[in-house]
Amino acid sequence: MDHYYLFVITTLMIALTPGADTVLVTKNTLIQGKGVGFKTVVGICAGIAIHILIAVLGLSAIIANSVLLFKIIKYVGAGFLILMGIVTLFSKRPNLASDNTTTEKRLKGSYFLQGMFSNVFNPKAVVFFMSFLPQFIVPEEHTLLQMIIIGVTPVLITLIWLFCYVNLINHIRVWFNKPFFLYAFQRLTGFILITLGMKLAFEKR
Repeated sequence: MDHYYLFVITTLMIALTPGADTVLVTKNTLIQGKGVGFKTVVGICAGIAIHILIAVLGLSAIIANSVLLFKIIKYVGAGFLILMGIVTLFSKRPNLASDNTTTEKRLKGSYFLQGMFSNVFNPKAVVFFMSFLPQFIVPEEHTLLQMIIIGVTPVLITLIWLFCYVNLINHIRVWFNKPFFLYAFQRLTGFILITLGMKLAFEKR
């Protein structure tokens, strides 16, 4: 497999670049705690794994070359981010004395899906994995083994980085564990998610 180290470096740079995933992980960890942050991270990695599987099966090329399918994915992804932003923006002021309320327990099961959907319905990821992964495959070598290695690498890199990031945010959470700060942070995060969703919706291919 040619230039695997370049693949690792590029994948790491992409993982470190802030985006919708970073916003979700930051919001969920800072407001709900480390456990919820980890659930979001696992969901994000599951979404990446789905994209890699689609790319390996060759479906990414079909989706990327189909204007209709690409638009459907784009608008669903944009709608998801905007919806998340609206829910965050208009959610109640955090009450640190009642972290284990029934509502929060009910919502915790959705954090995995938040992370997963933020990736699955990202059309940029479809195009990225379709165009990026094949560049590191050497046809003369064991193709399946190369696909497995290249497929697992982005998931592991993202998982390790975001797990470290969640722990970092969790420590910061102790310093900013004030209702007023969390309330202001929720509003800011809501605006950011809505902005990212609108940017995705109006962005050309």
